[in-house]
Amino acid sequence: MKKNILFIVLIMIGLTSFGQSNVQLTVKWNSTNSQYEVYAKPSFTQSNFNLGASQISIVVPSSVADSKLTVTPIAGGTWSEEGVPVYAPAAQPANDFHPITSAGAGINFTSGVETLLFTFTLPGGTCADGVRLFINNTDPSSSAAGMSGSDFKNSLEAGAGVEYYQSNYNNTGTQCNPCNITAPELSKP
Repeated sequence: MKKNILFIVLIMIGLTSFGQSNVQLTVKWNSTNSQYEVYAKPSFTQSNFNLGASQISIVVPSSVADSKLTVTPIAGGTWSEEGVPVYAPAAQPANDFHPITSAGAGINFTSGVETLLFTFTLPGGTCADGVRLFINNTDPSSSAAGMSGSDFKNSLEAGAGVEYYQSNYNNTGTQCNPCNITAPELSKP
């Protein structure tokens, strides 16, 4: 009987620890390289973590030219925009939605440390204020007006349908000039 109770307790501890393993995402503008960067920040450490089929969706202002993003994979697989973007849907006409997907690959994660997954540029290589990640359960669902039945939810799987994506952080929209100082303002006496 004591062995059964001990066994059940060990299983519960294992499930609790497993449930706490998650990954958060963010997007940043890198003015030095003139590109956007998407990072993952895990709550666990694991070498050669087997990241499976995953999707990270980018939301850009609808004022950006209607064209796919230029994606450069860095870690976690061959990230690319294979899906069809949705431009200024009726459900949220101020934004365009771009699904970036990967079949996955091994990746080294360190708890609390950002890992660069991929970079991307907008059409024409420009910067636009307000670029952010899709917010699951807040941004329009696949059945919303104009979303063409496309699911843009962020998802980071690790095989057998185990979901590791938890949420986004620092996702209020990028700023091209975070100081909001323009050249003419710098020259004022």
